[in-house]
Amino acid sequence: MRSLLCSILLLGLPALAIADPRKDWDDFRAGITQYASGPTGMYAIQDVAVVDPGEAVHLAAARAPADIRWAEQAGGKDRVSVSYENGRALLRGPGFAEVDLLKAKDQQQTLANGLIVRGTVYEKSIKAWLYNPKLPAQRFKSLSFFPYDPKGVVAATFTRKSAPVGVSHLDSRNHTGLMYWVGDVELPLHGKTYKLRAFNKEKDWTKINHVLLFFTDKTSKKTTYGGGRSLETHFPAGQPPSAMTLNLNMLYSFLCAHSEYYNCPINLTTFVDTELKYGEMYPPQLK
Repeated sequence: MRSLLCSILLLGLPALAIADPRKDWDDFRAGITQYASGPTGMYAIQDVAVVDPGEAVHLAAARAPADIRWAEQAGGKDRVSVSYENGRALLRGPGFAEVDLLKAKDQQQTLANGLIVRGTVYEKSIKAWLYNPKLPAQRFKSLSFFPYDPKGVVAATFTRKSAPVGVSHLDSRNHTGLMYWVGDVELPLHGKTYKLRAFNKEKDWTKINHVLLFFTDKTSKKTTYGGGRSLETHFPAGQPPSAMTLNLNMLYSFLCAHSEYYNCPINLTTFVDTELKYGEMYPPQLK
C-alpha cells in the first residue's frame, strides 16, 4: 500500500461502487495500521535521500545500524551506495550483486546489517529510502479513528477535464512538485454542497485510474492533522464515472503526520466549512 502525498504512498482502499462500506472501513483501518507498524512502513523510516540523474548517495559508516544515514560523499569500496543511472536505481555494496531497485521485488533489498533500502521514483529523480525494521517497536503505539458513521458514505458527482491541468505546488520539505487537476467533485455534506478539485500524478487519461481529494475542515488542528487529509476513489483506467460514491470514513492523514521524511502537498487542499468527523484522527506523537 504505497502512495502519493509525499510523492507519497496511497493508503485508502476506496471503490467505485461500495458494496459494503463498513467492511471497506475495517479493511482500511487494518491496512493502514499494518503499514504503519511494518518493516518498511511509516514508523520504520530511518533516513531518505533524493537522488538526481547521474548522482549517488552512500551509507556513511556508523558504530551501529541505528546510526547509519545517507551521505553524499563517496565511501570506500565496502560501502553501500544508490545511484540513478539511465532510469535505473542501482544499489551496490558488498555481499550482493548489483540491484536495480526499481525492478526488484517490492523495489527493495535487505542489507546484511538488517536495514532495508528501497527505491521509488520521485518527479525526475528517485528517492532512496532507508528503513530500520526495529524502529516501529520503539515508535509506534496505535492509530486513532473516528467511529464508523454511515452518514460518511455520500453520493457525489464528478466532472472530468478533457485535458488535465498541471498544478505546481510546494510541499512540506520545501520541494516543488507537480500534480494534475483532472476534474471536480461535488458532494453534499451536512446540508451544503462542496466543490473540490480532484488530482492525479498522471496527465494521460488512459493511465488515470483514481482521483485524489485533499481536505482541511473544522476538525483540522483539533482532532485531525492540521496539514490535511486525503481521500481517493478508483475506477477503470480512463473511465471516470460522472457519479461516485465516496466513503469519508476512509479519510487518512497526510503522511507527514507520521514522518517528516514524506513530501506532502501544502497548497492543494480545499477547506470544507464543516466538521468531518470521519476517518483518521490526529496521530500519536512520534518519540
